[in-house]
Amino acid sequence: MAVTAEPIPSHVSALDYVTVPAVEQGHEVTLYAPHMFRLEARRRGVAFHGAGTDWTCASAVQRSASGIWRDRGNVAFNRYSFGRLWPDNGGRKARDLITAWTRTRPDLVIAECGDFGAHLAAKVLDLPVFAADNGLGPVLLDLWDTDIAPALTPLHQQYGQDTPVLPPMLVPAPVPWFHETPPPSAHAVARTVAAFRSTLPERLDRSSSRPLVYVSLGTLATTMTGLRTVVGNVYREIMAAISGTGCDAIVSAGDVAGELRSADPRITVVGHAPQPAHLHRADLFVTHGGRASLLDAVQAATPVLGMGVLADQPDNTAAFARRGLGRALHLTATRGEIADAMTAVLGDSRYAAAMSAAAEPAQLPPLDITALYDGRVRCRPGGTRRRASADAARSWPDGAGCL
Repeated sequence: MAVTAEPIPSHVSALDYVTVPAVEQGHEVTLYAPHMFRLEARRRGVAFHGAGTDWTCASAVQRSASGIWRDRGNVAFNRYSFGRLWPDNGGRKARDLITAWTRTRPDLVIAECGDFGAHLAAKVLDLPVFAADNGLGPVLLDLWDTDIAPALTPLHQQYGQDTPVLPPMLVPAPVPWFHETPPPSAHAVARTVAAFRSTLPERLDRSSSRPLVYVSLGTLATTMTGLRTVVGNVYREIMAAISGTGCDAIVSAGDVAGELRSADPRITVVGHAPQPAHLHRADLFVTHGGRASLLDAVQAATPVLGMGVLADQPDNTAAFARRGLGRALHLTATRGEIADAMTAVLGDSRYAAAMSAAAEPAQLPPLDITALYDGRVRCRPGGTRRRASADAARSWPDGAGCL
């Protein structure tokens, strides 16, 4: 079985709901991804094969994408990133995978939803393929007809292929939380995380009776040169807000951790931490609203204060706020506004109760890899806007999908 990912730091973790059950069910799994993920494959007990490049790490790419986000907003950022940058980098990935899979043909390909090169390679070699939604699914569907498919068409034509179509998608439940109108291709599956991410380091253990706030604005923004300053300032506002609330806090700040200082001994700043483990002990999660992070919060029944940064994140945090699972603030919120929102969530038991209730519809059996192999999971391709009607969407139970 082949699993693929593109070079965004959190994306291999976001695919744990595929790799963890595959390994547990005894399948031979190889991660085909840029070399930045070699260690991540070893941590998960799967083989690794380099494919594609670490193109997101290029300074020119980071400058152009972050400049558009800063100057023109998130909508323009999404169109540029997923309608241009990602398709432009699909060719190299497709060539690498066609070469690798011609030599060692996998029985099944599960590619992250934005890995356009992997989708094409599987199509060229007539391999069964599913797209694993790592949070970008709604964004890609919205942009598919207008931006993504036209950008991918010349590459597909090079290989004698017809119109690009997004493969049927595997989506961590509950599907309607993130897809306002669930696509006909969505197959809902349980979300799992790698075991090492659920173990709490002893050095970060705590015995305090004060409320614990866990803070993380994700890994991507802190690695992008054009966003580091913006995100670093947001962290400082959050830390200042926490100092006035009487709470303990763990601030996981990635590459900007070394730039953050706090005179408050109740605030611990780290570069990286096992987020799922901490959330099971936290009373509030201040988050950028990435899909994986929000599902970590659901599984831990921890209310959220969302401050969406880019891509799908602002929509995700707004959706959670509408469901009463926390609150959402704009990234430009002041420390006073952040402190008020923290106090409101921590002081109202309805948020924690709503999050505890929300965890129930997310409970499904782990992904059955054999069912994908033998065709018992049947979904239509979802690359175009063949959406269910609004009435049909409202009739979908949380976690519903195709059979």
